[in-house]
Amino acid sequence: MYLSAVFALLSAAATAVNAAQCSAGKPPFKTGELSKDQFTAKGRRYRVHLPAGYDPTKPTPVILSYHGAHGTIEKQCALDQLTDPARNRDYIVVYLQALVPQGSDKTEWQVAPGADKTDDVGFTADVLAALDGKLCVDPRRVYATGKSQGGGFVGQTLACDATLSARFAAFAPVAGAYYIKDTPRDKCEPTSRVAIPCATRRKDTPVMAFHGGADPTIPYRGTWRKKTNSCLPDIRHWAREWAVARDGLQGTQRNTTIPGSQHGVRSAWRDDRVVLVYAGDEVQHDWPSTTVNSDNKGHSVAAFNASDDIIKWFGKWKL
Repeated sequence: MYLSAVFALLSAAATAVNAAQCSAGKPPFKTGELSKDQFTAKGRRYRVHLPAGYDPTKPTPVILSYHGAHGTIEKQCALDQLTDPARNRDYIVVYLQALVPQGSDKTEWQVAPGADKTDDVGFTADVLAALDGKLCVDPRRVYATGKSQGGGFVGQTLACDATLSARFAAFAPVAGAYYIKDTPRDKCEPTSRVAIPCATRRKDTPVMAFHGGADPTIPYRGTWRKKTNSCLPDIRHWAREWAVARDGLQGTQRNTTIPGSQHGVRSAWRDDRVVLVYAGDEVQHDWPSTTVNSDNKGHSVAAFNASDDIIKWFGKWKL
């Protein structure tokens, strides 16, 4: 009860402040297209897409999207297609750029082994603060999604942060790399029972995760990584931790087959607060899509579009 009251007070305060900032002034970015590079006070890069119908006097929901390792803002935008007006007419979409940690040759998020000194939680907080100062953002409808390591950051770091997790209404990682760092093999296996640390103080976190059964990069059944002494949990176990251990959603999960897929199943717990989408036996380390994209390259086109499902599901939740 105490935490619920705190969240309610914070949300009410943020709404009041945001409402005072919203005006009929000209939007700072051209609507209907991805903005030029924007930078936080600490020099971190991000870009913003305002829907064509953006109204600077109306509190507007926001989706933050995080690319995978080796990735860029531009690659993620082309992959998730959340800026497509046929798909999204209501949400501001913000793409954030990861750094290349010392000793690495690729962009990585804070969730990754070796990226501990990167403060992407702080980066996210800085972006949210910048948006509050520039746009009419609805503080009760802020969401996060991401692919692979970006998905792992969303589902294992951002959603588990004791403070910042309270700023987001829902989380939707795709092919997430949910690294549990500094975990020896005997503590990782079996991956269906490994302890998954999470510092969130929420008991009502909406999470929707997508994963393919043929993923060779982040295996659906998890694995131990000797090189980094890290553990990737069984995805089903990871989802159940959110549903049962954290959100307390007792009872039988509802399983629905995905038409046209190879044994694809949508598993949901009470009121769809936690959903695990097994994209199918054929889907690899991909952002599921019915059309060819840079992930599937036509070899494992899915039976559904994850982006459509994410947008529809986000619409169910607000703080």
